[in-house]
Amino acid sequence: LSWGAPTAVAPAEVNSTSCRPLSSQSRVAHPLDRSLADCSRFYCVSHELDHNFKKISESAYKAELVGCDGHILAPLQTCPSNEHCYLNAGAYFHHNVEARPIIKGGFAAGAGDLGGGIVALVLALTVLVGGLFGLVRLLHMLFMRKAKGVIVKATKFNDYVALLIGLVVTVSVQSSSVVTSALTPLCGLGLLPLVKMLPMTLGANIGTTVTALLAALSIFTHDAIHIALCHLFFNIFGVLIWFPLPAMRRVPLGAASLLGLYASYYRAVPSCYILVAFVLLPGTCLGVSSIFGADLVAGVVVSLVILGIFGAFEFWWIHRGGCYMVLSRDAREEGKRRLETADRRIRGESAEGA
Repeated sequence: LSWGAPTAVAPAEVNSTSCRPLSSQSRVAHPLDRSLADCSRFYCVSHELDHNFKKISESAYKAELVGCDGHILAPLQTCPSNEHCYLNAGAYFHHNVEARPIIKGGFAAGAGDLGGGIVALVLALTVLVGGLFGLVRLLHMLFMRKAKGVIVKATKFNDYVALLIGLVVTVSVQSSSVVTSALTPLCGLGLLPLVKMLPMTLGANIGTTVTALLAALSIFTHDAIHIALCHLFFNIFGVLIWFPLPAMRRVPLGAASLLGLYASYYRAVPSCYILVAFVLLPGTCLGVSSIFGADLVAGVVVSLVILGIFGAFEFWWIHRGGCYMVLSRDAREEGKRRLETADRRIRGESAEGA
């Protein structure tokens, strides 16, 4: 689909022995004409699109596509030398690309693309959630008994060593999701402090770019290498912004602690966070970007209004005590004390020595 549908070109003259007369193309074909090819238009297909036509279905590529040779008489050169000429490339593109079902087999094939996609999504989420619950229980059984001492020693590594560990482990398993999914329950079980989770997660974010780099190197095209390097440097610059300086490091750590504090009192907070961070905020930015594309002045006005609303909310939330209407000051202090106590216990420190 990214290459776009081929464009139809009308011929000036066709071979009357193999094509229907051009004058009969606009009306219903005579029964004697139906054995002849429809040469009312032809399509010039680039080498890349032709290669993808063959990848979609080699059997359909050989059986369905009809070349222009012997059919089109004028113009003499139907397409440039680096393109392929077909009489029915438009119909082939529609039936085998645009209208081709995504789900072609399996238990959800009969439900169609939409219904099958919904069924597969629900099943995948169910398996994912069930797997995470099982992972938490298994980690609880393993680490809370014999391996807790090893985890405690590991938390005493330098933060940069922890970042390197996250990077190496992610490169080994080729998935940052696996690494973070394994580390998150450890934080929930009280075995991994938040300050160590951050560098390991950042290392995992850099390590996951190796997968894209390997895929790009296997293709070795300009666009693939470009995207892979963008992915790499985006994560590297993110680490350089948020990790080396302690003051900057406290921003994500504080936000995570605060979100966890709210979630410990209100179960709906994680769902609201996902909705805002991954749906509402990107949707708002996309909408503002579209407004800028339509009208610059309107885009500036809408941006200022949104920033004003956000600034007013922050002022009310921080300086007017709005945050304490959601969670009292005493509850916040109690939550912080519990977190600090848990971190000290992980580090093997006594409550008095902190």
